[in-house]
Amino acid sequence: MSDNRNLLAGISATGADGTGLVWMAPTGSTAPTDATTALAVAWQNMGGITEAGISVKQSLSTTKKKFYGSTSIQRTLVTEQEMTIDVVFGETNARVMEVFWRKALNSITPTAVTGAFGTTGGNYTRQLYALVADMVDATNRMRLYFPQVEVTAQTDLKIANSESLDWGVTLTAYPDTSGNTVYPLFALPNLG
Repeated sequence: MSDNRNLLAGISATGADGTGLVWMAPTGSTAPTDATTALAVAWQNMGGITEAGISVKQSLSTTKKKFYGSTSIQRTLVTEQEMTIDVVFGETNARVMEVFWRKALNSITPTAVTGAFGTTGGNYTRQLYALVADMVDATNRMRLYFPQVEVTAQTDLKIANSESLDWGVTLTAYPDTSGNTVYPLFALPNLG
């Protein structure tokens, strides 16, 4: 039997560029087509992500159908399918503030030297993004490309002594025109 230990998917602390785990771009930006090619210029490294990384959740709601007089399930109908991504940004930077407050990417420009900027929050405004999670495990590369995501929940801001200010969001992924919500891409040299 072959040695498959190198196919165990672990994640290093860095992304493909040495730092980035989560990258975001406006929807419709050039999509990645493999796990190793550098992302197009529109993709923004979102900075440090807290130690928990990201969590991709898939949920299905179903209805079981039986025939009269039978205890056996004849069919299970999928009534709802949802994919969400939980991420907690550990940096306070312009790109994170745009996503947390549902603004267009690159709409905040901190002033030179001071880094001063402001934004607004209030009534819900729909803002879609594209998202890539770039993962590295030695020579293995794994990339998840989500063509359309939207912030559908924000964590509470905890402001306390000796605590970092973290910006957590839940992003709901939506299907593209091909009906796909996520594109998992892999480069696993041990399979070659």
